[in-house]
Parts: sequence; structure tokens; C-alpha cells
Amino acid sequence: MKINKILKITLITLVVILLSIISFVGIYVKDKGRMVNVIKDYNLGMDLEGSRRIDINVDTSKEKINYDESGKVIASTDTTTKVASSEEKAKNDESVLVKENYRKTKTIIEKRLKTMGLSAYEIRLNEENGNIVLNIPENDNTDIIVSQIASQGKFEIVDKDTNEVLMTNDDLKAVKAGYGTTSYGTTTVFVNIEFNKEGTEKFRNITNTYVETKVTDEETGKETTKNKEITLKLDGGAIITTHFDEEITNGVLQLSVGSSSSSSAEEMQESLTNANNLSALLNNGKMPIVYEIANNQYIASEVEKDNIELFVALAIIVLTIGMIYLIIKYKEKGILSSISLIGYIALLLLVLRYTNIVITIYGLIAIILSIFVTYITIVKVLENNKKMENIEGAFEKAILRTMLILVPIAVIAVVFAFNSWLLVSSFGTVIFWGMAISLLYNVIITRALLLEN
Repeated sequence: MKINKILKITLITLVVILLSIISFVGIYVKDKGRMVNVIKDYNLGMDLEGSRRIDINVDTSKEKINYDESGKVIASTDTTTKVASSEEKAKNDESVLVKENYRKTKTIIEKRLKTMGLSAYEIRLNEENGNIVLNIPENDNTDIIVSQIASQGKFEIVDKDTNEVLMTNDDLKAVKAGYGTTSYGTTTVFVNIEFNKEGTEKFRNITNTYVETKVTDEETGKETTKNKEITLKLDGGAIITTHFDEEITNGVLQLSVGSSSSSSAEEMQESLTNANNLSALLNNGKMPIVYEIANNQYIASEVEKDNIELFVALAIIVLTIGMIYLIIKYKEKGILSSISLIGYIALLLLVLRYTNIVITIYGLIAIILSIFVTYITIVKVLENNKKMENIEGAFEKAILRTMLILVPIAVIAVVFAFNSWLLVSSFGTVIFWGMAISLLYNVIITRALLLEN
């Protein structure tokens, strides 16, 4: 029986150590020439990281449209065609400036943000003029998001020479981005543009039309090669110009936007971020109105970073003192209880990462409170059976008392957790998970460590 107990404690201790390493240190793997932590990072709120205020206003400007002799629009990049007439045209026709389109635009922006991985943001729409105020957390990807979030998302495939529109957003089914490997073993960042049923047929015809052809000069009789090409455009700007060597029947156009053979690991990561953001634009629809960024302002965190670090350091010191107290007073059981508490903290922090909970300053307070309640539960277990003769009975009493403590906390948690418009919703969600994990963890892990057999 003694050997079984030692084996059980050893096994649980090893599991706690592994869990702690994963949570507190991470798991690092070599990726594109650098060591990368594959454990998901915390999703910090704007009150901790700072934020960016972006004013996205309806574009009220006009653009000059040039026409040739036949009345066709001359592309802005075309400098050779003679201009026959011109006109000033508003980028947004008056007919599209209605509340329905304002609301649709707001919905599209929200979908884009979620697709880009942002769950913490604030967005406000002025339904009278269509202007939007957006607040997002400040991080490494903020500038990229800002540069693309106001994009209309107008996708076109056009004839390079005539500018005739061959395909639009209506032909898209899905756009995906990711890493791929070429036949030469190099890693590339790719964007797969998948077309719907009608788009697949249109694209098949394009791949048979826009090809390399042989042209014979009538005067010299010399044969030359000519490429009939298409241009992919996003909001009127060219993404790529190309032709095709063979018919494509599966309705998928694959674009390579970065390669490990010519890019650093940082550049590859930036290419992937840009590719993912492009897919976010095209997968969530074209905005019915043209917008522009009118203001892009950084707003510093209300809480100084030094203060947060001091707060966390004080919490660690208090926790350490608490564990020392357990060890001094309860000897072996105190050591096992401390091991259990460390495991609980590691598990809680991992769960908070992978449940995408936005951690605000209130969330930090909730983490401390969850750890404190778990610590009190363990203390009650040990106090209820100072002689360690009936630890199982002590557990039942401690869990019961903890449940009574949790009732008011649980009520607060539910109220805040399901009112996401409140800043303190972070407190409610963290408490909800903290208490749920605490109960299960104590019943399974702490109980197994402290039971005599």
C-alpha cells in the first residue's frame, strides 16, 4: 500500500511539473529558422495593452474618370490611350448612403475583426452619417489591421489590356491562407481563391483564353510570343498580373505571396498575416460603401506596466508565504498541498489562454481571487483533520464550505459573464472558469495527493 501511495504521488507530481513547464515556460519548436512558442498567448484587454482609436468615415471625395473615344473607362495605370472626355464622380453615390448599408458595413467590419482573431474591440456606428469609431488592442498586428480594415474588399479579375471585368466577389466561394511546400522543398505562404459553381466555369474559360500565344509578324515573317494576361485587383489596385499554361477545372486559383528561399522568418510571418487578413476581407463580403481612415490614434493603457508587474509580484510573494505556512504547519501534507496549488494555477492559466478570454485588470483580480479561494479550500481540508486520520471526510466538509462561499461569487460571475458590454465581463468569465476548475481539480488531483491510500 505504501509503494502504491508513493507511485501515485510521484506520478501526480510529474504531471504537475509538466503542466507547470507548459504553462509558465511554454513549448518551443524551431519554425522557419527561429524558436517559436506554440502555446497560445494571453488575450489581454485594452486597459492593459493600450488601444488604437480608428475613425472610419464615409469617403465623400470625388475621383476623375477618363474615357476613350468609344466611351470606355481608361484605367488609371494606362498612360498611352488618348483621353476623349473626363468627369468628376463621387466615390459613393447618394443612393448607397442609407442606414441599411451603414449597418451592413458595421457587421462586415465585425466579422473581419473576428476572422483576424480579435475578440476584444469596441465599435460604434453613427447611423446619421455612417461614420464608425473603432477601438482595438495595441499589438504587433495592429498596423496591418488598420491598413486593411477600411478596405471595401472589392475583388475583380480584369483583362490587363482592356480592363474588362471578368470576375467579381459574386464568383467567390472561399479564400484560405496558409503555409505550403514546393517541389523544391521550400516553404511558401499561399492564398487559395476558391470559386463557386458559376465562378468555376468562368475561371475555366479564362485559363483557356489568357494563355501564351505565337504571333507571326506579317512583314518579317518572324514568330514571336505574346501573353494574353489578366490582372487580379483589390479595391482597384493590382495584386498580380499573370497568364495560364494549362486549363484549371477545379475552380481554385493559388497565389504564392512569400517564400522561405528569399524571405526571413519574420518576413514569412508578416506575409502569412497579410494573407490571412486578405482572406478575412474577401470571405466576409464587400462593403456597400467606400470608407477611408480619418483618424488613427494610439491610446495609452490606463494602468502602468510597472504597476501591473508590481501587482503580480506582490501576488506571487503572498502566495509563496502562504505555501511556506502550509509546509511549516502541515509538513508532508503541506508540501503536497503546495504542489497541488501550483498545478491548479498552471491549469487555470492554460484554460484562460485557450478559451480566448479577454483578460482586463478585473480579470487579473479574478485570477487572484480564484487562487485565493482554492488556497482556502485546501487550508480548510487540512484544518478539518489536523491528525490526518480521515482526510477524505475533511475533503467532503471543505468542498461543502467552499460551495457556500462560491454561491454569491457564482451569481456575480454569471451576471458579468453574460453582459459582454461591461468592461468587468472579464471578471465574471475568469471567475466562472476559475471556480469550475477549482472544484474539479480539488476533487480529482488534490484529493488524490492527500488521501492516505
